[in-house]
Amino acid sequence: MHAYRPNHYEALGVARNADAEAIRAAWRARAKKLHPDRTDGRSKEAFLRLQEAYDVLRDPARRARYDATLDRETGRQTQTRQTHTGMGRSGSMPGSMPGSTRAAAARARRLWRRRMLIRRMPGYLLAALALLALVWAGMASWHNFGLSEPEAIPIVRADGDANRDDGSRLARSGREPVAPADGSILGKEVERAVQAQIGRVEAARKRLEAQLSELDARNPQAAKPPAMVAERTQCIGRGTNIVLIRDNDSALVSYDYGPEVQPRISDLGSGIVLVSRIEPSNKFAIGFTRGDRTGTTLLMFDEAGRVQQTFNVECTVSAF
Repeated sequence: MHAYRPNHYEALGVARNADAEAIRAAWRARAKKLHPDRTDGRSKEAFLRLQEAYDVLRDPARRARYDATLDRETGRQTQTRQTHTGMGRSGSMPGSMPGSTRAAAARARRLWRRRMLIRRMPGYLLAALALLALVWAGMASWHNFGLSEPEAIPIVRADGDANRDDGSRLARSGREPVAPADGSILGKEVERAVQAQIGRVEAARKRLEAQLSELDARNPQAAKPPAMVAERTQCIGRGTNIVLIRDNDSALVSYDYGPEVQPRISDLGSGIVLVSRIEPSNKFAIGFTRGDRTGTTLLMFDEAGRVQQTFNVECTVSAF
């Protein structure tokens, strides 16, 4: 059995020999109908599939690889039908895969999936802690967001000198300092939730490690698939569409199909990367969690640079 592979030509509603102009026209027509803003988010998955199909077919190199894959799949299905037609009365299939080989392949797939899950477990815990720190930092210390020169973005500072330094910078900028909320009750609730999450993640990790050890003992030669590197990331949430294009040395970001601009990328530590200066007004920023496409937060700011709203967005692949 082969994994499901979407048909990008059917998703766009074009023939396989359609040229680039026809593909672009079909994508524009369907994107207007399926955009989450028009359907209150109900068509988000269909819109993501449409965008994926367009990204593949508009690139000549990627389209050639995809066509070759379709040809191989078509040939394999034809061969399967011919083999079923040529089966003898005994019901045996010539050249079929032995049961032991299929079982070994299934065990290898289960082993790889469990390894991927256990590898991501620490990242989920780190994402929860880092996003809490990111939101706190945005509410308490995002006073210099609109400055012309990039400055280091503080997360949380415990020493008194650091707090006095933040206050002096706010005084020089002419803005009112943001008074921190009373953390006596909030801190206890956050600590209780974090400890509970740590316990659940640790228990799940131990169970998966035991299962992985058992599978390793049965099939130690299981192959690992190569890691995938994302060059283009699309994030959608609450009708907002953000596209981040990265290479080794630079990045471009587009907000709601606007022009592509060069953002400011700040590594905040603890697996969090902040992307700001998304548009000239600097009212938006994205907090990406390394290696995670769902642990991503969009921050919206007011004219004074204070965080007014945060909500999660879902990305097609992990951006960092």
